[in-house]
Amino acid sequence: MMRILIAEDDRITRVSLARQLEAWGHTVTAAEDGQSAWEALSVNPFDIVITDWEMPRVSGLELIERVRAAGAATYVYIVLLTGRTNKSDIVNGIEAGADDFVSKPFDREELRVRVLSGERVVRLERALHEQNRALAAASARMRHDLRSAARLQRAMLPRKAIENRRVRAAWTYVPTDELGGDAIGLELIDDRYLIAYVIDVAGHGVPAALLSVTAMHALATAGQGASLLLGAQGDYGLGPVHPPGRIVTELNRRFCAIDNDRRFLTMLLFILDTHSGRATFASAGHPRPVLVRARAVVPLSDDGGLPLGLVEGGDYRDVALKLQPGDRFFIYSDGFLEQARLSDGALFGAERLQALVLSLADIPGPQLVTRAIDALAEWAGGKGFEDDMSLVMIEWLGH
Repeated sequence: MMRILIAEDDRITRVSLARQLEAWGHTVTAAEDGQSAWEALSVNPFDIVITDWEMPRVSGLELIERVRAAGAATYVYIVLLTGRTNKSDIVNGIEAGADDFVSKPFDREELRVRVLSGERVVRLERALHEQNRALAAASARMRHDLRSAARLQRAMLPRKAIENRRVRAAWTYVPTDELGGDAIGLELIDDRYLIAYVIDVAGHGVPAALLSVTAMHALATAGQGASLLLGAQGDYGLGPVHPPGRIVTELNRRFCAIDNDRRFLTMLLFILDTHSGRATFASAGHPRPVLVRARAVVPLSDDGGLPLGLVEGGDYRDVALKLQPGDRFFIYSDGFLEQARLSDGALFGAERLQALVLSLADIPGPQLVTRAIDALAEWAGGKGFEDDMSLVMIEWLGH
């Protein structure tokens, strides 16, 4: 059953149309001209409008244009009732927004099939409207859930930069999506042992974010459960902190044991005794860190293992360093290296990254990491970042 509005100034035609449509089970409202029909449309919704072309006050063409301009919540199927047969008239009617035509005087069977056609269109439009409404509601729920997940992810990031008389550390993180695949850790244990890491999960969006949050949870030093980072005081010269190679090896074992949908993680974990300047790091397929000493880059070992979650039984080694006062150690995600320039597609690369941090040697840590991101954005030329961007800087000031 359709709600049908008739706009027809000829009484006999109007009454005949109404009787016929009601006999077919439709609910009918009849208006004696275009203005009355428009007023009826302003008050009640209709599925189908059958309108004469030539009427006083508001013509059928004007009525159609008003209906289309109003943008009803659901589609209104419009049939133009006319004795005109010129092709140009039909074109004008279609351009105004009519869906179909019925010739005057109307034929009962012709009217029936025109209304049936309109009914099919209206029902399809209703179904589409309901689907769109359901999709919009689902989308709103997903956006709410994503915002909640993003807040949780941000809450697990370092709370602030670290600065005391021995060490300064700062970080920045720019995800490409609301949820990112990078993870950053920066913490000072017992006011002595600095722990810093960057994790980069392959891919973007929710799956990558879930893995990064899982890794951060395993490395958390507070809360329920045992942390992979901490244990009893050991003989490693790192107080209660486990050696980075052992920690990364255990993370690999855990991620190989679960189904990650073939996703993997790269990681660099750095631990510094801020009293002595002794540092140790371990890498799992992660970009080589940068050590700046006296305005020069110090070559570092590339003795890193495979990314986490690829091969069971992976063994990750410690790389030992003895920092000198004023040394700066940089950990970053591969988004820095792989960011392409808009003008020619050239990648930023390791050499430009090294030159960038050298050029910022006199900039304090918190400002440096921000300036580095700004420089990368300028390099991209307004293209936008193609991957999550993470950067951690640790500066050892000395004993």
